[in-house]
This record gives sequence, structure tokens and C-alpha cells, in this order.
Amino acid sequence: MDCVSDVGLGQGIPSGLSVGSWHDESAARHYRFADFFAGLGGFHVGLSKLGHECVFACELDDDLREVYQQNFGIRPEGDIRSVKETDVPPHDILCAGFPCQPFSLAGKKKGAACPSSGKLIDDVFRIVKYRQPRYVLLENVPNVLTIADGTFWQHIQTSFDALGYEVQHRIYSPLQFGLPQQRNRLFVVASRCGMEHFDWPDPTDIDVKPLWQLVLESTADSRLIEPAKLTTLEKWNELLPELDGLSSHTLIASEFGATYPLDGLSPGRPWRSLHGSFGVPLGGLPDRETVIQALPHYAANNVNGKPPEWMRKSILYSRTVYQKNPEFFDEWKKGMVKLPNSWHKLEWRGDRAQRNIWKQTIQFRASGIRIMRPEMAPSLVAMTPTQTPIIGSARRYLGVKEAASLQALDCLRAFPANQARAFKALGNAVNARIVYEIAHNLLSK
Repeated sequence: MDCVSDVGLGQGIPSGLSVGSWHDESAARHYRFADFFAGLGGFHVGLSKLGHECVFACELDDDLREVYQQNFGIRPEGDIRSVKETDVPPHDILCAGFPCQPFSLAGKKKGAACPSSGKLIDDVFRIVKYRQPRYVLLENVPNVLTIADGTFWQHIQTSFDALGYEVQHRIYSPLQFGLPQQRNRLFVVASRCGMEHFDWPDPTDIDVKPLWQLVLESTADSRLIEPAKLTTLEKWNELLPELDGLSSHTLIASEFGATYPLDGLSPGRPWRSLHGSFGVPLGGLPDRETVIQALPHYAANNVNGKPPEWMRKSILYSRTVYQKNPEFFDEWKKGMVKLPNSWHKLEWRGDRAQRNIWKQTIQFRASGIRIMRPEMAPSLVAMTPTQTPIIGSARRYLGVKEAASLQALDCLRAFPANQARAFKALGNAVNARIVYEIAHNLLSK
């Protein structure tokens, strides 16, 4: 098939963009691309580095449209559903990081049945059908492949096939391309020229840059750890030397001294000799309902006060730890009782040779406090400010520019002024380094 486009060639990399140690070679031909669901411009950065030119962008969020214009000199259109095919200029590559909420594990999992955003992919196909770009590049969460028993992915494949495109897909993480973040994403390449010339990037020989090399001495948006969190982490740090080893199981402070049964307190079951959350005696409580409320929240909120099965190993581990030195833990836990429930849990994924929280990366999550190796950052998702990673050695949160480096977007001049919105945008962003590597292989031959 003859796929040579009559579209003009691009104008190169936008001024002011720098991507550090990326390759300098450009594609053999320069193409024009359209950037849908543009966000912070991950596709734009990756393709611009190869010398390709953005001729159209579309983004629903008002703030992100303003940021996109500041960074790239292009004002994106708004809702894709209001964009007429005829208003989209001719282009060789259509990019779309279409909304992932209906398909992620944290989302509604409704796929194509979701009326608000699940069917927006059909607006992409509408424009592809009219403009017939040479290539289509998509990015989303891996669950797109399996949502609705695979019917949504089948819808994507069938739609491309009907439009004359061959489709391939691959799951990549920034970690494979030298960035210290494990964040699996699905990348899709569709071509109306065949795929004989294309090989997916092989990232096996790329060294991972540790997080501390991305940390700046100071950032304009630096946030120190709040006093209550600082005190809590100090408390957990006091506990670590008392452990025989660091287990992969979560350590749960509210289980220190607890003896309630893990199969629940069914009606009629004796409970007066048992102990609930933080070892509180249950014998003096008036009735079964009050007893259940005195259990840890994850048990109290379930039928008969039975904790979730998936927590059993962590509960048993925590109780075993307590029994080895109950006097120490009885004194230690006094400062933990009134803290938020999620702060009662410590999950260690850090360096076991460095039994010190302040030498690790830290994240306060809804499921507990997670400790990670100092060279790694947690997966960037649309996180709240309280979930922002903490650089233990600096006792402060990761800054926006530092987080942007995990998405290979630290070259951008502008981000949303509100830090919470900036981190949300970074969590939703397409990783520019991965885009660059895929596009390099696709377009340089």
C-alpha cells in the first residue's frame, strides 16, 4: 500500500525543550501529528524530539489547555466530541492517550459501556476514518486488554481492521527505559502501511537512573513532611531495631496484643477473655455489637468482625512480632492508638540492609505507609497531595519538576500552578521517553 503522505514536513523540536540523555538522531522523514487527550503533552515531547511537528491538539481540561499552550505554543481544542473531522488538519500520525478511568483497576471497569468516557475511542476512529493518518499511537492502562471479558479490546481491533489498519500492542514500564518508576502501560501502534518495518524497542540493556539522581537540591514547591507524619515515621523507625527481620508482610500496629478470632465473632461465641484493637480487653464491654466495634477497623466493618482473608498473613505476622517482646510493644503502641487507621500499617519494600526509614522513599497510602528502596519512586497515578512520595533523606515531598522527570517531562517549562492538579496531570500523563523509543523505531526507517 502506498502510504506516502501529501502532508508537509514538520518544523523540528519546540524551542526550550530538552530531554537530557536521549538520543539525538531524528527520523528519516519528518511528519505532522495530531495530539488528542493531550494532557501535559507526553506524545508531543516524544515526537518533537524526533523532529516531528504538532499541527493539532485537543484536551478537555481548561488548565491543561493553558499549560499546553505555554509549553508548545498551541492552544488545544476542547471536547473531542465537539471537534469536526474537517477541522482537524491533515496529519500523518494521530496520537491519543484516551481516558483510562473506565478500564483501570481503580476505576469503574465498565469499558465501552461507560457513556461518559469509555466510548471516546469512537471519536478517535471517527477522525481516523476521515483523515486516514499513516499511523495511530494509543496509550492506556493494560486492563484495556481484558475489561468486559476482552470485548472492549476486540472493539478496538475490529474498528482498526475495518479502517484498513494493522494493529500491534506492547506493555511497557518507564523502569525498562531507565526511569526509576514501575508503571505498566499499554502502547498500541496501528499502521495502514503494514508492520514489516517496525520492531518494538528492546529495553533490556538500559541502566536505570536511581531516584536520588533526579532529586534537586531545592525546588520552588518543596513541602516538608507535616509534624504529625514526621512523628509517626519516627515512631515506626524506633520499632525497626526490635524486629528479627524485615518481612514482606505488612506490619499492623493495631494487632499488637489483639487476640480476637480471625474467623469472626459469630453470635453466641465467647469473647470476654479476648483482646481487640491494640490489645484492649473486651471482657468489660456490654454486648457483642460493642465488642465488634472495639476490633480493628478492617474487622469491625465486616460481618461478625471477621477481617478480610487477604490480611490474614499480615495479622498473624504482626501478632507473632508482638509476642516476642510484648513489654516493648505495649509501651511503643501508646503513641499510635489515636493516629489515622492507615498510619497503623507499615509495608516494607525498602532496602533491607538499611533498616532506617529516612534512607528510603516513603509514601502515605490509603492502605498504609509504604517504604520503598531509595532509588525507586512509586508508580505515578492521579494521586492526592497526601500520597505524594516522600524523599526520606530530605524529609520532604517529591517536587513537581522531580516527579515530571519520572515521566520524562521535566523538560517542560510550565505545569499546573496548583500542586495537587500538577501531580494529577503527571499521574495521567503519557511517558514521553517510551513514546520517543517507539516512534524512533516506527518512523526512522
